[in-house]
Amino acid sequence: MRRLPNIKPKKNKAGVALQFAKNKGYKKILEDIISTEKCPFCPDNFKYHKKPILKDYQGWLATQNSWPYPGTLRHFIIISKKHKNKFSDLSAKDFLAVQALVNWLIKKYKIKGGGLTLRFGEQIYTGATVSHLHFHLIQPKLKLNSKKAKTIWFAIG
Repeated sequence: MRRLPNIKPKKNKAGVALQFAKNKGYKKILEDIISTEKCPFCPDNFKYHKKPILKDYQGWLATQNSWPYPGTLRHFIIISKKHKNKFSDLSAKDFLAVQALVNWLIKKYKIKGGGLTLRFGEQIYTGATVSHLHFHLIQPKLKLNSKKAKTIWFAIG
């Protein structure tokens, strides 16, 4: 059996991974977040998120992503108000709340198609900048003069 390398990423109390920042501006904000030693998605440190909360439902928040991926028409994130890092932290009640928020967003914004994603586990494997569990609901833009959507690159790893 092949062994995985024992790579130890630099950890911080904020649960933020600078190496996965999408640009220099975002990296600077992540550096500021690290200095607080608090998770940026927990309620007492949510000040770095630039978009309003669209809906609060059963311990979860729906909001637009402050740093949407290129090619997205709409990019929402659905965040647990309780700090959760592991997939096993999620309950059936959590999935029902996320389902309700996704359905609400689809209806409200007339989303005709897209993707729902979740990264979990160690950031060195996931490529997530924030370890606090959150879902992404992404609707891509349509290509001009084409009958298909733009490809959205959602990194894992």
